[in-house]
Amino acid sequence: MNNNKFSYQVNGQEINLPIDSDHIALKFYEPSPRSARCKFVTENKLLGEFSTRLEIPGEKFTIFKLTNEPKTSPQMANTAVAFLNQSEEIKKVIPVFKSGNKRVLAIDKIIIGFQPDNFNSAPILKKYNCEKIEESYNEMLVRIPESADIFDLMRLIEMENEVAYVEPDFITIGSNNNRKISYSSPDSGHKIDDKKDLSKLQYALKLTMAEEAWKIQLGNKNIKIAILDEGVETSHPDLKSIIEKSFDATDDDTFQEPNSWDGHGTACCGLAAAEHKKFGIKGLSGGCAVFAVRLAYSNAPESEWITSNSIIRRAIDWSWNSGADVLSNSWGGGAPSNAITNAFNRAREKGRNGKGCVVVIAAGNEDAKVSYPGNLKDVLTVSASNEYDEPKTKFSQDGEYWWGSCFGAEVDIAAPGVHNLTTDMSGNKGYNKEHNYTDFNGTSSSTPIVAGIAALMLSANPSLSEKEVRDIIKRTADKVGHVPYVQGHNHRMGFGRVNALNAVNAAIGVNSNYGQAEKSASFVKPTKEKANHLISSSMNIF
Repeated sequence: MNNNKFSYQVNGQEINLPIDSDHIALKFYEPSPRSARCKFVTENKLLGEFSTRLEIPGEKFTIFKLTNEPKTSPQMANTAVAFLNQSEEIKKVIPVFKSGNKRVLAIDKIIIGFQPDNFNSAPILKKYNCEKIEESYNEMLVRIPESADIFDLMRLIEMENEVAYVEPDFITIGSNNNRKISYSSPDSGHKIDDKKDLSKLQYALKLTMAEEAWKIQLGNKNIKIAILDEGVETSHPDLKSIIEKSFDATDDDTFQEPNSWDGHGTACCGLAAAEHKKFGIKGLSGGCAVFAVRLAYSNAPESEWITSNSIIRRAIDWSWNSGADVLSNSWGGGAPSNAITNAFNRAREKGRNGKGCVVVIAAGNEDAKVSYPGNLKDVLTVSASNEYDEPKTKFSQDGEYWWGSCFGAEVDIAAPGVHNLTTDMSGNKGYNKEHNYTDFNGTSSSTPIVAGIAALMLSANPSLSEKEVRDIIKRTADKVGHVPYVQGHNHRMGFGRVNALNAVNAAIGVNSNYGQAEKSASFVKPTKEKANHLISSSMNIF
């Protein structure tokens, strides 16, 4: 490690953590009734309103805003830490760090990765007075002494011969970059009737030629897609028959039903795999099975996601160990992690009896460079296109000027990510309080489309390796969008917009004119009238 106080290493690269000068995290001495905590905060001129706090369940830390007078700065945040640590009511004060649009906390837990041929943790745990929480493969989650400085202790542990890496078990807080962008509204043009065939409103099925692909191959229930998200409503009429297993990595049990306001995972699941039936929508891999895996949650409606490195690692390892073929990840951001990267690598290398799980990850919606984990090698990183077959930017024809898909050399493939009709939580829950369906935007909605097509390919040919699936999806994509493709790649569209028919044909070895769709008027940057037709075709039946 270097001399930066707040730093750690991921795959040999130094990661420096900038301080969030607007926030600070406190742990009060127990017992600490709410009235006492409120009184302390109200009387302390460094801290903002008690009502704006964010409590981290199970960890006893609460995040508070710092006041703006004097103007906050990293130095001010450091001063606040030192000052508040002297308070009799406060057990511990730690800084809050920034990572992209997320906030991260380094609490009293670390993850130690041991050398595979020298895994002897007992002496290290004893030497540094650490308590083992859980262990898997050559990695161990441990609790450090509360009085220890986490970064100083990590530097000492990292020097041990047995240790390959050590990192904080970061608590990550923030609006998920890939969460739903807009709610179902009159602007979408969708008149939702739960008793009609809503697949006619799924323009993505037409652009990706999914309906033609289904004439060749439907999803096979022996192929499993893991939806790693905030939980899936397993009772939804379009989903209840396809959910095969459930797991909640946030508390390590099988009950993963989402909070009533957490509709993100249910929306992702519908696009990937909703059952093909008379009413409702149709998932890209309809017929395949789903593993519903919860790796994050929010405390209240409109509040931010909370998760940790160890939770995410646990979700990934459970998924491939339980038999998942495809891992769909509509989340991103936060500090890079050895533990999460290693878990994805295990899925790709050990999953499917050595053929490897296909790992699909959202690029993000910040109209910026792809961030972690979408910037990992050997995964499918998915950007968003729109109903006009354009790259989704703040200036694309869809009119959603407030967001754009992330971009860069890491983008592998694009898929429709605007106005995707999908499953929503039922009753007075989820995004749309009136129906079981909603509009769903962002690279969150693009990702399960690609994951569903990967599962459809494996339904046609389960012998394919994960690398073969990735290569076929990229090779058979349509070069649309009227953008330049340098050596076949564009930094916003990747290798093109995904084509389900071409991909399935290639998976089973049927010849097809791959990459020729740009010559077809139906699939080259449709006019606004053409795109509106794709969205509202057969609208008159509602």
